[in-house]
Amino acid sequence: MLAFGGAIIVTTIALSIAAYLLVAASLSRESRDAALGQSRFNLLLAQTLLPEQPTDADYERLLDALAIRGGFATLIVAGDTTYQSGQVTSSLVSPELTAAVNPERLTYQETHLGPDKAIAVGTRVRVGGPALYFFYSQAQQQATLDRLRNVLAGVGLALAILGLVTGWAVARRLARPVAAAGEAAARVAGGDLSVRLPEGVDEFGVLGSSFNTMTTTLQARLSDLQAAQARERRFTADVAHELRTPVAALVGEASLLERALSSPISDALPAESRRAAALLVKDVGRLRRLIDDLLEISRIDARSADVQWETVDVADFLARIAAARRWPQEVTVAIPAQSTSYPLVLTTDRRRFERIVGNLVENALAHGRPPIVLEPRMVAPRGRAPQLVLSVTDHGLGIPSEHLPHLFERFYKADPSRRSPNPTTQDSAADAPGTGLGLSIAWENARLLGGTLRVWSNAGEGTRFTLRLPLEPGAGPNDADEES
Repeated sequence: MLAFGGAIIVTTIALSIAAYLLVAASLSRESRDAALGQSRFNLLLAQTLLPEQPTDADYERLLDALAIRGGFATLIVAGDTTYQSGQVTSSLVSPELTAAVNPERLTYQETHLGPDKAIAVGTRVRVGGPALYFFYSQAQQQATLDRLRNVLAGVGLALAILGLVTGWAVARRLARPVAAAGEAAARVAGGDLSVRLPEGVDEFGVLGSSFNTMTTTLQARLSDLQAAQARERRFTADVAHELRTPVAALVGEASLLERALSSPISDALPAESRRAAALLVKDVGRLRRLIDDLLEISRIDARSADVQWETVDVADFLARIAAARRWPQEVTVAIPAQSTSYPLVLTTDRRRFERIVGNLVENALAHGRPPIVLEPRMVAPRGRAPQLVLSVTDHGLGIPSEHLPHLFERFYKADPSRRSPNPTTQDSAADAPGTGLGLSIAWENARLLGGTLRVWSNAGEGTRFTLRLPLEPGAGPNDADEES
């Protein structure tokens, strides 16, 4: 719009200036020619009426004869005496014009009569005779130029407005399909693949056709992908359910085998048999945990995971978890001193809260180095509901930055070289490679409880997972104070 209007404005100004200058030059030339023509006639009249030795009466008679013609003022200079008609004086005659006056030609010069421009024409009646000066006002020509200027300015303004309006209309008409395409692209980015653009034979129509083909293809691919994901989820859930019963039997038999290995009768078995039996017990345990994880994931995907809210004393609850899971001494629960007088009380789902904490600690045992510190504390951001912040920190090798964005993805495993070399964990979960579901399940459970789970890690400085949960259901956590 601005380019279109600007082009018209520049063109209008250029044409207006050119027209004004041409008209002004033409009027100036016509006025000069008219003044010189009248001055020639006046000179002939003066030569006819003035004798060789003119008197005052002769000069007055000449002025009266010239006044009949009208349209100019006359000044006669005879020695030291001047005769004039109209509002003219000898001060209007410049020295340059006086020096150039002679009887053989007419000399002119631009001057002013009051506020108006004028043309002064000088000559002599004869050699040694009086000098004649005629003053022709240019007020009429200047008025004509002023009217022309006003007309050109008005026309230029009208054309500028017309250009802007036309440019706006053209720009809007051209930009409407672009705006529609941008809005459609935004809707596609938001997940709405049903949007379509008008098709046609022009450039925008071809763009609309290509856009519609793209969204149709994306919609079909997304439908296929969603169907495949649904089939995978059903397959995982079905397999988990089908395996649950035989695995439960295996777990029972493995527990019997474990007790037998700890009894004196196991001494009769060869060392290889005892080792194979011990590995079998551990593998059955891992298989049971994998089945439990798959069932948990299938319930979350089916949105059938229920939440049982109840009040939990955080310090006491963490101590019970540590005892039940037989965490080694390297795992420390750092309860703030003020919690003894004002206990940390949380309304949450006990089972899911335990699952989150257990998964984080087992991950630290498997991949970090001691000491592993659990630090619960309550924060009350200004203007926001109070919340529990629980950090689980290890002092291992850290996690490379390229793995951090994917840690909470299902079945994602970081570099195996991060496995803890700590010998005290060889009888724990660190013995076996993880399934890649622990952190994902912890993240999903944190979301179900209305909280968030974040991770910080730096090479050589360990890793810290931070869980934020509202103290009451429905009061979402505040990430603004998230530790770096």
